[in-house]
Amino acid sequence: MKPRTITILGTTLTLFFLAGNVALVGAEALTESHVKPGFDSGFSPVIMKTWLDAPDRVIISSQLDITQWLEVASPLPAGTIIAVEQPSFYSGQFQSLDSSQDNFISVESDASFVVKTVRRNVFPGLDVGNNFLVIVEITSEMSSGQRLGIRYSKLKIPATSYDKFALPLQVSTGDRFYPVDVDSFPIAPGPAKRLLVSAPSIIRTGKSFDAHVVVVDESGNPTNRAISGLEILIDGKFSRRLERTDESRLLISDLILEKEGLHRIDVRSSGGSLRGRSNLIYAAGYNAPNIFWSDFHLHMNGHKTKGGFSAELLHERHKTSLDVISIPGSIISSTIASSEFHRPLAEGGNMILLDEKYQIALADVPLDHRRLNARYPILAEIIAGRSQYEWLGLRLADLGYKVSFVGSQSSHLTGTPNRHAKTAMLVRDGEDWETALNEGRTYAVSEGRPILLVKVNNADVGMRIPYSSRRQIEGEVHTTYGIHTIELLKNGVVIGSKKPGIAVNRNVIQIQVFSPNKPLVWDLPRNGREWIGYLKSSKGRITDVSTKQYGDMHNMASYSGDSSRLDFITWTHGGSRSFLVEVDSEEPKALFELAIMAGFEDSRMQPEYRGSTQTPAIRQVFSLDQLDSNGITRTFETFGYYDQVKISLLDKKLPTSQAFEFVDSTNVRPGDYYYVRITGAEDETIWSSPVYVGGFDVGE
Repeated sequence: MKPRTITILGTTLTLFFLAGNVALVGAEALTESHVKPGFDSGFSPVIMKTWLDAPDRVIISSQLDITQWLEVASPLPAGTIIAVEQPSFYSGQFQSLDSSQDNFISVESDASFVVKTVRRNVFPGLDVGNNFLVIVEITSEMSSGQRLGIRYSKLKIPATSYDKFALPLQVSTGDRFYPVDVDSFPIAPGPAKRLLVSAPSIIRTGKSFDAHVVVVDESGNPTNRAISGLEILIDGKFSRRLERTDESRLLISDLILEKEGLHRIDVRSSGGSLRGRSNLIYAAGYNAPNIFWSDFHLHMNGHKTKGGFSAELLHERHKTSLDVISIPGSIISSTIASSEFHRPLAEGGNMILLDEKYQIALADVPLDHRRLNARYPILAEIIAGRSQYEWLGLRLADLGYKVSFVGSQSSHLTGTPNRHAKTAMLVRDGEDWETALNEGRTYAVSEGRPILLVKVNNADVGMRIPYSSRRQIEGEVHTTYGIHTIELLKNGVVIGSKKPGIAVNRNVIQIQVFSPNKPLVWDLPRNGREWIGYLKSSKGRITDVSTKQYGDMHNMASYSGDSSRLDFITWTHGGSRSFLVEVDSEEPKALFELAIMAGFEDSRMQPEYRGSTQTPAIRQVFSLDQLDSNGITRTFETFGYYDQVKISLLDKKLPTSQAFEFVDSTNVRPGDYYYVRITGAEDETIWSSPVYVGGFDVGE
């Protein structure tokens, strides 16, 4: 076995070739965990006492050594297997191959043992999870009272603060694995770095409103630091000064905007060491709807085998950025009662039930539509974390259900990091948010808090309109990122597209990769896949100009200081991810090489008809001249799925606000439905809920 070392993500990574396959060690790339346990829900019949040898205080984004001790209460036979699992929501990769790399697992004990890094499918009794797994095989009998210490060297602590972070274990003395009851420990936020400023997305001119300020660390975790005196600026102009407070959260009350249009609030501490900027605020002189931001699927997962977050921590973390919070199964969720139903595919799939009325279909184990009650509102979660399931919403709409779209930052693929996906509800004056949810007035977003207002024949998103032979779709969108494409879809098919950019920049290249995950038959979705590769210029320098991503499997880095090459790593699951690079070359015919390594899909799920498979290597040589028209698109089959790589030139000066209009009068029929999909330069996405033409809703 010969390792190969590369530099990516700002650190040195080692590739180990195992029986023809590649294991990436030291990267935030092999990131998987549990979807549905394959072991019994009870604890192991092997009785063990466990405890941790860890520092008293652990800080986010640090690196340290921790030992997890196990003491057996009754003899263990030779051949016992201990599986060292990934923690919940953890995006690192444990390994036992190279002690100089991160997350190295070793063992200390007077018993005989072997530590291995193996492919997960070597042990069919394990539940789904990482493609690679560290196991400890006990090769001699362990007597009662004997101890074994699992040492985690250079353990990379997550960038997210926890109150119940655990290092989970499973144990097997035969063909079944059982979870071990392990200790958890808190991970504290880092030092204060900035201010998180939150305000309503839409307000009436001349009407007072409040904004919230929270002190956060570099990764956005709330801290306990008191706020010094603050200066408040509106659209860059000084508005007021607030005195020092001993609290880490502050309310700025009675703000008023007199001028229609977009506004931002800037807040800075005395001396300017802490700064923050609010979301977009749209001041309207007319009766525009309010926008309530929500997440109906927050995960705590704070149990004894995997650890995670408590409901209290989640509620505290999100209470200023979200107006409606739902933590299924938690009494802490004060805004709505929520239950989550986990069922195997054969028993109807997964769903969430809000307030015993609102049905949210989930796609990780696709919900069978026969489980739905058409008398009550139906919503489809089309984005969860970084996983996209637009096909689920279309499947239900094509079956005749009136469905609206929602999104959540949490995912059942718990190895993937939580991101910023969420749901916007359009709430009219005098209404509560439940009325908006009843009518389906929602849109789902992958990033930030963009403002989207769409009407079809003057009806809001999620509504039903009378049949007409002419459908006029108009709207406006406001974001904090460049708007790349605005698409109109009818019955799930793009029938109109607008690109607001004025002209392409011949020096900025967009590299976009895409992998679908819609099941080929009635099955679980296809697993996500990694993309690891490089872009190299024959002449000139390449610079990464992408927005920096934190705590995600998505980054670029220079290769050993070579300015003509950039290495990249990313992950897709039903959607696309893009990098933007700037090239410094005066020769339009200068050649570039894009190379993507052969790899593999995740094994987080276990589809019945098509399991995880290898992905092919790709090499594309091109020049800037070849990208002048529509760029280059490579489509290649991966055992029934058609993945895509697109290389194109990009206008880096894309607008952040855009009005749009479409008209459709071709092949129109009763039962058509329309929605708008908007994408940014780096695949930020907004989906409006569909508007339905004709038909009727089922009454109670």
